Amino acid sequence: MDVVGYMNHADLLLEDEQGLVIIGGVNYVLSIGDKVYFKHNIMKGTPRCEVDISFASNQHCGRFEDQCQVKFSGSRTELNQYISATTVH
Repeated sequence: MDVVGYMNHADLLLEDEQGLVIIGGVNYVLSIGDKVYFKHNIMKGTPRCEVDISFASNQHCGRFEDQCQVKFSGSRTELNQYISATTVH
């Protein structure tokens, strides 16, 4: 998935042809254009995932292992509902 934006509290918005994901808790500083590849869930029932990260600034040469917390996964319509429900108005 491509990093396409930043959310509150250093969360990142990822997107691919299958949908959108918001992640947090990444140990690397990611920029728009970097890629995040989900490997598998660390433990069933938890939102922590193992990922590989590929940096655009390095022309995507090489991948770096990390973990992240998945805070949202879904379509653009579901994202709008999520933001509306979780944003303080």
